[in-house]
Amino acid sequence: MLWLAFVIAGIIAGLTAFSYAKLSSRFPKEAAECVYLLKATNKRGLAFFGGYISLLTTIFSIATVAYGFASYFKLFFDLPAVFVCAALIIILSLINLLGIQKSMKFNIVMTIISILGLSAVIIVGLPFISGTNLLAGLNGELVTSNLSSLGLTLFPAVALIFFAYLGFEELANISEEIRDPKKNLPIAIIASLAISTIIYILISIVSVSVVPAASLAAAANPSVPLTQGPLALVAETALPGMGYWLSIVALCTTASTLLALLVVASRILYGMGEQNLLPKILFKTNNKTHTPHYAVLLVMLIAVIFSSIGNLQTLGNLSTLGVFLLFFLTHISLIMINLRESKHAFTHEKHFWRVFYPPAVLGALFCGGMFITQYWWNVNFFGIEIPLIIFASAVFLTAVPVYYLFSKELNNTFNHLETKAAHNHAHQAKKRRFAYN
Repeated sequence: MLWLAFVIAGIIAGLTAFSYAKLSSRFPKEAAECVYLLKATNKRGLAFFGGYISLLTTIFSIATVAYGFASYFKLFFDLPAVFVCAALIIILSLINLLGIQKSMKFNIVMTIISILGLSAVIIVGLPFISGTNLLAGLNGELVTSNLSSLGLTLFPAVALIFFAYLGFEELANISEEIRDPKKNLPIAIIASLAISTIIYILISIVSVSVVPAASLAAAANPSVPLTQGPLALVAETALPGMGYWLSIVALCTTASTLLALLVVASRILYGMGEQNLLPKILFKTNNKTHTPHYAVLLVMLIAVIFSSIGNLQTLGNLSTLGVFLLFFLTHISLIMINLRESKHAFTHEKHFWRVFYPPAVLGALFCGGMFITQYWWNVNFFGIEIPLIIFASAVFLTAVPVYYLFSKELNNTFNHLETKAAHNHAHQAKKRRFAYN
């Protein structure tokens, strides 16, 4: 039922993509979720919370992907994962400092390699599909024979797989660097998700056709040292000798994803600085590369620290849970913005469906439901088993002290110092003019 989990995750992501497409075409700004909440509520605290959750989930994703890269890298060179993660984040951050064009050129090359590798797996695996029971579970029995346990196994799988779909929403956070974003951004969001969904579903069907589901689950177990990735196992089984090259493709894929996340995280800080929700220094850009260099360096430092945690499962779960919360808030923001702009929502059917945009309503229900279902997952925190949703809520609520410390106090201090420096500069320039005269 791996393919079914991909389909359900794709539906949830698709509903969310439509909401992002609507909002990004109206508000093409970086720190997108922060801007959407600000437009919906006019509450700076809620806007900061949205931006903070977006930043945290992106940082968690960076640490997760970096650790995934280190796991594949260990197949070729036996180096400590912490060292590999830190080195990779620093190298890719330096590429990020070179500017968005250099970063995108690197990502285009890596993405082409990834697509070619995935396409090769699909092609060599197609002959294995015939005769495969796509409704079989891990133990080989039909999942439809025990519908009561289907939800208990399917929803956790959807939550895990949903991480693979993340990325389309990040386009909204670099909207100011996209040509004609009001026209091109919605198309890019929908198209990128549609292409990735088709590829993922085909890969999942091919994978369970070539290798038994139980073997795939064992290969993907994060508690066991990686000897061969699940996709490399599929490729090696379908065509001996191909697994080695798929491991190289996995390195390219994770490096590409990591660079994109680093770019987005720095733009979230940049956007929050622009909205005066964080110190204005994060809004500063390099005169030559036009890159928010202070934001890039801060993201690099935070990402290196989080990647040293080394708990891949916890980081991935926190990232996915945060994304469900963030997507829920985005759907609600769209509904609230529509409601504020329409005075006839409840009197005219046309206005009603425009305000209560079906993808936003359904997306909010799905994302809220997926957030709640994570209650049954636990996190081991210093030997204590804590429900994931409680642990994540405690992490996300750190936004409150950070908001009052940085967004209010330090931001006022930074702005005061910048204003004072500008006045001093103007005064010195005036004195020089008088001296010259």
